[in-house]
Amino acid sequence: MKNLFVSAALSLTAVLLSSCTTTSGGSRQHSLSVTVRSGVRTLVAKNWHIDDDCRHIDYPAMDVVEKPKHGRLEIVHEPLFPKLDGKTSKCETVKTKGVVGYYTADKGYTGIDRLVIRSPYEEGKTEDGVLSVKVVN
Repeated sequence: MKNLFVSAALSLTAVLLSSCTTTSGGSRQHSLSVTVRSGVRTLVAKNWHIDDDCRHIDYPAMDVVEKPKHGRLEIVHEPLFPKLDGKTSKCETVKTKGVVGYYTADKGYTGIDRLVIRSPYEEGKTEDGVLSVKVVN
């Protein structure tokens, strides 16, 4: 079975700002900003590992490098639609098994929070998703 890729592009539901910086040693950093409501569980990241036929290979790692200070991050395995580019976009309509991150701000908290998630994105390479979270009522 031929590996297509491991996608670690942190996919956000409400991305306000996005920038990607490549660093040394086969890793890169992706900075994202999102606005969420206080106390509401919000999808902030998803990751998957599929083959050329859109079939699930395994659950890729999604490690919390920096925990949020004003909320919690929950990492779960659940079905998802992968967001892809180019010839692999055929898989966008095929639900596959994946790893999903949900952020929930402490009830009543408003302000800024931050978290960092590390995931593989290609063989032997990792990406740190640095998420700046604006929490509103």
